Amino acid sequence: MRKLLAIILISMISMIGYSQTAEDSVTISKTELNKVFAAIDELIYQDSIKDVLIIDMSMQIKNYQFINVQDSLLLNYRERQINILNEQVNIYSKELKTVDKWYKKPWVGFIGGCVTITLESWILKNILQ
Repeated sequence: MRKLLAIILISMISMIGYSQTAEDSVTISKTELNKVFAAIDELIYQDSIKDVLIIDMSMQIKNYQFINVQDSLLLNYRERQINILNEQVNIYSKELKTVDKWYKKPWVGFIGGCVTITLESWILKNILQ
C-alpha cells in the first residue's frame, strides 16, 4: 500500500510540474478578439465573392468554347460554299467555251451582213448594166 501511495504521490507531483501555469498563458483582450473575428468574417465574405467570380469565369469559358465551336463550323461551311461557287464558275466557263464560238459573235454577224449587202449590190449593179 505504501508503494501505491508513493507512486500516486510521485505521479501527482510530476503532473503538477508539467501543468500549465498562469505565467505561460496569454491573455487576449475583447477588442483584439473582436478584431480577429471581424477579420475572419471579412475573409469568409471575400472567399464567397471569389467563389461567385470563379463560377462566373467558368461559365464565360464554357460560352467562349461554344462560340469557338460555332465559329469553326461557320468557317467550314464558308469553305464549302467557296468550293461550290468555284466549281460553278468552272462549269460556266466550260459552257461558255462551247456556246460562245467565234462565228456566233455579234461582230461576225455585222461584218457578214455588210459583206452580203455589198456583194449583192455589186452583183445587181453589174448585171443590170
